[in-house]
Amino acid sequence: MKTTTVIANDTSSAMDDIISKLGDDAVILSTKHKDGKVHMTATTENVSTTPRRLKPSQQFSKIFESRMLNDQLTNNEKPLELENAFNNTGASTAQLSALRSEMQEIKNMLSGVVVTEPQNLNDNIASTTALKLRQSGFSPKVVKKLEKSYLGKDFESGRVSFLRSLAKTLIPEDLESLKEKQIYYIIGPSGSGRTTLVAKLAALIADNVQSSSIILSEMNNGNGLINENLRGFARLLNLKTSIIESQKAPLHELDRQKTIVDVSSNFVEATESIFQAKKIFGHKNVSVILTLPGGSSNRLIENLCKSTNELNPIIALSKLDECEIGPEEFSKLSELDSKIAIITGTDNIVGSLAISSENVLTQYLKENC
Repeated sequence: MKTTTVIANDTSSAMDDIISKLGDDAVILSTKHKDGKVHMTATTENVSTTPRRLKPSQQFSKIFESRMLNDQLTNNEKPLELENAFNNTGASTAQLSALRSEMQEIKNMLSGVVVTEPQNLNDNIASTTALKLRQSGFSPKVVKKLEKSYLGKDFESGRVSFLRSLAKTLIPEDLESLKEKQIYYIIGPSGSGRTTLVAKLAALIADNVQSSSIILSEMNNGNGLINENLRGFARLLNLKTSIIESQKAPLHELDRQKTIVDVSSNFVEATESIFQAKKIFGHKNVSVILTLPGGSSNRLIENLCKSTNELNPIIALSKLDECEIGPEEFSKLSELDSKIAIITGTDNIVGSLAISSENVLTQYLKENC
């Protein structure tokens, strides 16, 4: 008679070690999990009148596989019940308990895996919240980062909690002071709704200050002319206009007038003016807003955010009436630690901006993700 105890990373490896040391006649006495390892004790002693002998590990693997791949069996194949399968192989109660524990561990690990063919999983695994969130388009990194928000909840409650947590990560800390800035630089690619955002922001600010103290400015390539769209918005809102050189700060701001600058020149040319303005008027009085239109690809989002990173802009989601921003894009913005301050999706100028509070952004996420 010989008794031995082995320590392995998992049950299957432990059984292999037992068989190699004691042979196929080994009988499992106990299986314990300690410090992430499996401690298995076995003997060659006849411990019962009808000893149960351990079969080779290859058969153990087939039993486990038949359980996990139940949904793949054809109509002519009948899945084995786990208990019956183990009885047929002579496995002990301790082995059955160990396998159940192992299966639960694997199920937990699978909750963090994206499966391209979910029909190959059993219903319990395929319905996990993490898997559904990733299948809907949210990135693995974001789903993992915010897992505390949905763990232990049913899918719908977990989903809403996840979206609210995501919204919190995307909201600027000093959002309440947005209307109090002195200078606003609106940057973004051509066609992003940048000029329209200038007018919408002016209309929002005009609710709190006299229109005579607001100036719509353009920073262009030096032709000395204001584009017709900006000029038209200025007439509509009864506001003054001006031209700002790309290398200089708007000096008329010294008169305490609020200036909203449409940066139609490239970001590099605007950088010097923005840095000068922050130095003259203080960082807290200057805001840089990057317009990001609906339908923007992840590549465009990453390129825009990285190329303007030194300006530390906040994001204005624009043209959402034309195309939405979805899970993939919100994931990318979160991964880049970008902050969303404004949401807009209408051609109207007055009353067309939504300041992106936690509730506002959560609602948008619920409706579009």
